[in-house]
Amino acid sequence: MKKTISLITAGLAVVCIGAFLLIHHEVTDRFNPLVKKESVYVQINKDGKHLSPGRYEYTLEGYNDTGKEKEITFSSSASLRKNAYLKVHAKGKYVETWEEVQPGDMPSAVRTKLIRQ
Repeated sequence: MKKTISLITAGLAVVCIGAFLLIHHEVTDRFNPLVKKESVYVQINKDGKHLSPGRYEYTLEGYNDTGKEKEITFSSSASLRKNAYLKVHAKGKYVETWEEVQPGDMPSAVRTKLIRQ
């Protein structure tokens, strides 16, 4: 009986941890050594979602250095300039930092896809 209860408890723990990791992927991506860092280039082509005083969230389609399309979500302490190009430093779904860049600073595989939008 004790062995059965222990197995059920261990099984529930595994299920709970798995559910947490699926829901909080940006947290797990940050610390997962198997998730590689990459740059994703985006254009601010829509307004950010106002979260709270002084916080805006953006979910945008962008491209990594090789031109592969990626969806990225990040936040800012201010509304960002419309049509600005950003280089977002990401690790999976986790965004470390972002910075504004000029079109000439983007890889050509990104520039051809992002600028024609």
